[in-house]
Amino acid sequence: ADGYYEWRQSDKQPFAIALANRGPMTLAGLWDEWRSPAGEPIKSFAIVTTTANALLAPVHDRMPVVIAPDRWGDWLGENSLPQHGVENLLRPYADNAMAFWAVDRRVGNVKNDSPDLFAPLPSQQ
Repeated sequence: ADGYYEWRQSDKQPFAIALANRGPMTLAGLWDEWRSPAGEPIKSFAIVTTTANALLAPVHDRMPVVIAPDRWGDWLGENSLPQHGVENLLRPYADNAMAFWAVDRRVGNVKNDSPDLFAPLPSQQ
C-alpha cells in the first residue's frame, strides 16, 4: 500500500500515514476460506494491528503491523521461525521510518475517490 488513513479519536480529523520514504508499505494480513452455514465458500481477510508507535500514538492507539521488506519471507512462512521470532514481527514499526499528515475530511465519505485525498491539507504543505 502507499499508506493508509486513520482518524484521531478526539476530533475525528483524518490523517494519511505512510512510510517516511514514501515507498510501498506492506501490512501484515491473515486470510481464510470457510463455509457459511448454507455451505457457500466465504473468503475473509483481516489486517493485523498492534499498539501505535510513539509517532502515531497522538493520532490513534493502534496501527497496522508493517512488515519490512527483509522480513517478508518470515511473515509469509518461507523461513522457519520460533514463536518469539513471529511475535517480534507484531511490534510497532519504527516511528522514525514513518510520517503522517492531516488530510481533507472528504476521505470519510466512500463516494469520494481521487488521488488528492492523500495530499496534505493546504496549511501543512
